[in-house]
Amino acid sequence: MVSRRTFLRTSGIALGAATVGATSACGQGGGSNSVENDDAPKDMRFAWWGHEEMNRTTNEAIELYNSRHENVTITPENASWDDFWDRMATQIAGDNGADAFQMSNQMLVDYAERGALLDLEEYIGDPIEISDWNSDLQNYGIIDGIRAGVPMSTDAFTILADREVIQDLGLEIPDGAWTWDDVSELANSIREASGEKLWGIKDGSGMYEVFEPWVRGRGLSFFDTEASPTTLGFNKDDLREFWQWWADMRASGACVPPNVSAEDTGHETSPIITGVAPLYFTTSSELTGVRALTPSQIQALPMPDTEGGSKRANFVRPNLFMSAWAGTAYPMECSRFMQFWINDPEAVEVIGNSRGVPPSPSSAELVQEDAGEDGLLTPSDYLALITEIGDPMDSLTPRAGREVYQLLSRTAEELRFEQTDIPAAVDSFFDQAASLLA
Repeated sequence: MVSRRTFLRTSGIALGAATVGATSACGQGGGSNSVENDDAPKDMRFAWWGHEEMNRTTNEAIELYNSRHENVTITPENASWDDFWDRMATQIAGDNGADAFQMSNQMLVDYAERGALLDLEEYIGDPIEISDWNSDLQNYGIIDGIRAGVPMSTDAFTILADREVIQDLGLEIPDGAWTWDDVSELANSIREASGEKLWGIKDGSGMYEVFEPWVRGRGLSFFDTEASPTTLGFNKDDLREFWQWWADMRASGACVPPNVSAEDTGHETSPIITGVAPLYFTTSSELTGVRALTPSQIQALPMPDTEGGSKRANFVRPNLFMSAWAGTAYPMECSRFMQFWINDPEAVEVIGNSRGVPPSPSSAELVQEDAGEDGLLTPSDYLALITEIGDPMDSLTPRAGREVYQLLSRTAEELRFEQTDIPAAVDSFFDQAASLLA
């Protein structure tokens, strides 16, 4: 077993990267390498991060599971996003990882390639049943031949629109696919029709959730994961034109200015909730939460496509995975908990859409929200639309990909505050991204 000091040093935790050191010495069949005794007491831990609704539903699900198993006690461990990854790296380095945990699609490949995650393949079918899933979803989570995680939920990128505000201005929102030109036209029209009292749209110039659809619409991908090592899947012109598009939007007032972007630190302080811009980028898993913050009618719109592109911009993705630590003494019980989470009707109803739409069709049907008569899409309705107008996901985020996303965000902020110019920013981004991915 690698020492804790070496683990933390090589994982980069001191820099906040919270990546994982090699733990394959723990074995892929449980840390003790002993046969799991179903009659003996099992004291386990499940770890996750999330908002208040996720915390509530997770605790209720754990309580339900514990109530059904006299000899099993799952202890919940909750943390903020940053604290979750710092703690996980420290715990795994100290041979004390949580038995099972929520896993981000941004981090799954990184943890899997470092040998920190249990191979779940032998538990597929019994007890983990996924045979009725979409074939793509069945295969997401298999990394280098190891099934490192099972999807817990699905979602897609979206532009949320305050329909009431837009219609009160005498404007309309699309009811299907649209283009970047359409977005620009609507955002500029909002600015003009409001007498410049409103801006049109949140600044998405630093969001990977916005840039990935931009390059997909051009037939490209954010990362080329077939290359060794992984490289960027787009060229400098793609990024230059993206950042120029946003610079033009800021200049016209179609996009919120830098000082408003700086105050946008979460849904509660977002332009759509504070009422200064009615178009907002997020994911469909956040749709219910955003709607809970405003009495306005919030509609989910697809990400824009590019005319003539060989690939469609939109895609359904596994939002979150459930994984188990390679060193757990209870691999079978972890698998049973996964099966319970994704397929048990009572558990599914407790969890609901708090993390996005369940990957199982039967589970998704159990938590399908009433569409109502207002024409607003439910999370399931939105994913059905994206399935119809989109194409499959390119790949999970590769190792070091999250750091590239953060680089995109930092560089875009420098552009917004005119600390650099677009040509220099593009060159800097490509140089630093190559170093991160090497």
